[in-house]
Amino acid sequence: MTSEPNITHDSFTLTREIAASPAQVFACWADPMLKRRWFVESDGPEWQTADYALDFRTGGTETGRFELSEGPGAGEHRQIAHFLDIADDHRIVYAYTMAINGRIHSASLATVTFASTGSNRTHLTFHEQMTVIGDSDGVKGRRHGWIHLLNALEHTLKEAA
Repeated sequence: MTSEPNITHDSFTLTREIAASPAQVFACWADPMLKRRWFVESDGPEWQTADYALDFRTGGTETGRFELSEGPGAGEHRQIAHFLDIADDHRIVYAYTMAINGRIHSASLATVTFASTGSNRTHLTFHEQMTVIGDSDGVKGRRHGWIHLLNALEHTLKEAA
């Protein structure tokens, strides 16, 4: 008989003031080529992308399978997201799971909002409610990952300007 994994719940919020319009920032989430640049291709050489697909619409999905070759967390990582609500240039709500080597270790509900702060600037808010299942780096690791991704998003917007 095996023991059941521990379950914990947590949440975090990140905010950014971005030098781009809400439409430009939103496009980085909606356009498959732009999203791939900051979401998939911003990791170091130890990460290999096995596959990635984005069907950005309410009811659509985003899937990714990535290989980490060494270090803590080495192995196959999978992400599956389901878009629940999309309001162009204003809001994205999606649910997603993360798995390593076939074991789901978290399930989350994420909300991203985009608000104009005038003069071609956007206040982005990313809020995630997370259920951690068994061994995982938890909210600390996820928060760290999203800080990295939001930095990559801003870099992508600067390159596109």
